[in-house]
Amino acid sequence: MKTISSYLSFVEKSLYDKVGERPFIGYAINRMEELWNERRVFIVEAPTGYGKTTISAALALYTLENELKAIIAYPLRTLLEDQYFKFLKLINNRELLGKRYMHNPDSRFLIKPITLTTIDTLSLTLFGISPEELGTVLKSYLGTLTGSLGHYLFSWASALLSNIVLDEVHLLADTTKSLNFLAALIKIVADNDQRLILMSATIPNALKSVLKSPRLGPYKNKICLIEFNEKPDRNFLQERRKKEYRVLLEEVEKENKFEAILKLLGDRLKIYDRAIVVFNTVSDAVSFYAMIRNSFPGYKKVLLHSRFSESDRERKTRELKRLERKYIIVSTQVIEAGIDISSNLFITEIAPANSLIQRLGRFLRYPNENEGEVIIWYEREIMNLTNARKYKVYDLDLVKRTLNALRSRDRGDRIELNVHDPQDYTRFLDDVYKESDFRIDMSKVNKLFTIVLDVDRGGLKAAGMLIEEFRGSFVREGNIIPVIAYGEIRNKIMKDGRVRMTLKELAKVSVPVSSKLLKKNLILGYITVEKSKGDTLLFEEVKNGSRKYYDLLEHILRKSIVAYVIDAEYNSELGLVVRKK
Repeated sequence: MKTISSYLSFVEKSLYDKVGERPFIGYAINRMEELWNERRVFIVEAPTGYGKTTISAALALYTLENELKAIIAYPLRTLLEDQYFKFLKLINNRELLGKRYMHNPDSRFLIKPITLTTIDTLSLTLFGISPEELGTVLKSYLGTLTGSLGHYLFSWASALLSNIVLDEVHLLADTTKSLNFLAALIKIVADNDQRLILMSATIPNALKSVLKSPRLGPYKNKICLIEFNEKPDRNFLQERRKKEYRVLLEEVEKENKFEAILKLLGDRLKIYDRAIVVFNTVSDAVSFYAMIRNSFPGYKKVLLHSRFSESDRERKTRELKRLERKYIIVSTQVIEAGIDISSNLFITEIAPANSLIQRLGRFLRYPNENEGEVIIWYEREIMNLTNARKYKVYDLDLVKRTLNALRSRDRGDRIELNVHDPQDYTRFLDDVYKESDFRIDMSKVNKLFTIVLDVDRGGLKAAGMLIEEFRGSFVREGNIIPVIAYGEIRNKIMKDGRVRMTLKELAKVSVPVSSKLLKKNLILGYITVEKSKGDTLLFEEVKNGSRKYYDLLEHILRKSIVAYVIDAEYNSELGLVVRKK
């Protein structure tokens, strides 16, 4: 039997034409091999840009040939698409390698031996209601005659016979709901003799303490923490520490923030030639991009956010790989997770410390990039927010604590923060986070755990919990709903309501949005699948008087809606632009 280390060598040679360049990766694999039969959960913490993808790929290949299946789950589809192209270089066989999310049915039930998926799809499949059958199982729960119990045992088998990798796991620490899912997954894996590998560059010590706390009972003894340290790869840290850059903290007024950031960018482009500008909301990123797209001649400009179609996300992933010099990337937090791009000028809005360090993994990312500048800006008005719980999409208290931690490092001409030194940014994280930030509700964890013990009607039980207690998602506070701008589909709708598209084609042009964005007065209609007519897509218009659904989630489930058609605009440069109403 080949060792995991031998597969690692193959992956490194295939992807980077180098073997052993990152010694800590080899060290982490060796630790896993030593404890493979003793432990069940491995938490691997390695710096941004260190090449953690090679761990996922080596484990997947090892599992394929020596055990059974591997599932690699990502928090964002943009990251999944980027990683899928790398896996194709290793496994150019679509029968063995697949991806699955929302209406992309490539690997139904996560059945292909190596499947790349999202956390959302993994959670549904794990609890017996895979996306393929979500609608019919929920109809059964709601008492509709066309419902069924689904093939929940098949879904369980697909997930429970797999080794699972969760990449960028820090994003599952944002809410109690997502942490509950993570704790339940640890218990399930430990009980089923699987292996779970959790990877991130930034895992605060407070979160590690929670995952190793007595609250998880005997399962905490199944966890092995593999932390980056200087001994395996002193050269990497020395190379990182010799980079010369300033970190600045800038206060701007909310009303003229775009003009202030534009001036910061323009001044610095006289020195630097690769800029990344990050905002906390899609609307701000789009507005700033629209402001600069005809400025700075000679610079390639790219806009990144979550509201692009699958086909445009794939195109942008390829476009990023071709960038070399003189570019400006305007992005939201989607850039935090795994996107392989670098800059020598990084301008970002304030965010919780974890997110900031992840974003700055795209700054001076590569060897021999040694000079640059980081500017972290915040709206002056943030300090006057006292009754709000949120600053944009983030917890307000966490953002304020991060701002205070940065201010405590203010040395007059710079903020003393080495964003490339794990020892320093770990201290920064520990200045911000405390154990109470990472709450686990063990009563909810145990409820999730009981789903996979209910052999008689596990899928139905999961459906009830999903709709009654978890409001449509086991991991997110808000639901992700596919939409399509009316102009993109208008010419495809026939007089009898049939839509001249396949489900796969629809998946390529639909855009995932949060249910919080999908105001009901935006909805013009919805698309369903008529199974009896060979998966024909049907469009049904929503009249003005019938737009007031009391429960959008229940409407989706009862009608088996695959996408809403909304009053919005879409183009491949700006993405989905929702009109304010």
